[in-house]
Amino acid sequence: MKAAVLGMGKMGNALAQRLLQGGNTVSVWNRTKRPFTELIDKGAQVLETPSQAWEHADFAVSFVSDDDALSSVYLGPAGLLAGKTSNGIAIDMSTVSPKASSGIAKLAGEAGIEYLRSPVSGNPHALSAGTLTLLVSGPKDAFAKAEELLRASGSKVIYLGQAEESRVVKLAINSVLAATTEMIAEMIVLCETNGIDRSTLLYALGNSSIGSPFIAAKTPGLVSRNYEATFTAAMLSKDMKLALELAGEDDLVLPATSLSADLISKTCEAGFADLDFAALLPRLQIELGKEADATASS
Repeated sequence: MKAAVLGMGKMGNALAQRLLQGGNTVSVWNRTKRPFTELIDKGAQVLETPSQAWEHADFAVSFVSDDDALSSVYLGPAGLLAGKTSNGIAIDMSTVSPKASSGIAKLAGEAGIEYLRSPVSGNPHALSAGTLTLLVSGPKDAFAKAEELLRASGSKVIYLGQAEESRVVKLAINSVLAATTEMIAEMIVLCETNGIDRSTLLYALGNSSIGSPFIAAKTPGLVSRNYEATFTAAMLSKDMKLALELAGEDDLVLPATSLSADLISKTCEAGFADLDFAALLPRLQIELGKEADATASS
């Protein structure tokens, strides 16, 4: 397969590495210019603009941080939609708003480019290991053409519909993620206050009826008090705001989602924005006057 990866953050880099390891032809682009020595050594070609993607690839996969970044990749004279293509498929794996995504979809259609939404559930480690989950929506025929590439990116590919369904489901997943992490943080504080160490609690949780891959994945970092980010508190806060904005469009009041959004926002305000979203725990520890697992940035 010939694929371009646009947006070389942790996820984009992991995707490019995985596609290269699979023997595919890969080109890469990033808004901030920097050397990609390792990728080049493995055979990747560096693009000057997103529009050049179609000169080298049949699939252009974008991995960006937010709505504005999505627009910067797709729009403008050097954007992906300005490139000449025949039968090219654009796949956005970012977590962005359904509104921004639907705008790109409309313009992609006008440009003759098929557009799939494929936000992911998982982190760079999951992508590298091939255990990522991809939530896909868009034209069914485009999905069929891109399915091989999608399955090369993750072990679970879930097709959800013809339009923005995958965007909505991704925001739903991240909202549950925030609420679950806050509850784990609160129960760690409760148990430690009562003489039960967190490793014992997390082992019990992981082997109970509420055990999950998420609890298993977060346990090592919480036990070792390692808050190096696989997904930052700032990014989760952004996604929670998108979920509430979407709910507001239909006049939906979501109490738990609103509370979770407020708590992750406070975590960022407390100086933990660039740490893993599990920093909900040190934020809570500080609020309760207990020794915090991590130090807030100034």
